[in-house]
Amino acid sequence: MTQIEINLSDRYKNKLGIGPTAKKIFQEANSYDEVILNFENIEFMSRSFAQEYVFQKYNSRSKIIEVNMNENIEELLKLVTEEYKDYFDVTI
Repeated sequence: MTQIEINLSDRYKNKLGIGPTAKKIFQEANSYDEVILNFENIEFMSRSFAQEYVFQKYNSRSKIIEVNMNENIEELLKLVTEEYKDYFDVTI
């Protein structure tokens, strides 16, 4: 099994602002069986990013593990996931 940890703040500072950034993250992630996405120091996530992130996550062949996510980002992802639940087999 291949695994990688991606520390998002090392690459994107403390903000995840646009949808294409999520697509870029998952292009790399899909090369691995398991991906740990470390959200430490990420303070902001746009709704555009969150929507693309959820879409990419649930279409990824990789197992995605999220760590160190702050409460606001976690809540935004739950909200967006709720919106997608009719389109994908997702668990909230």
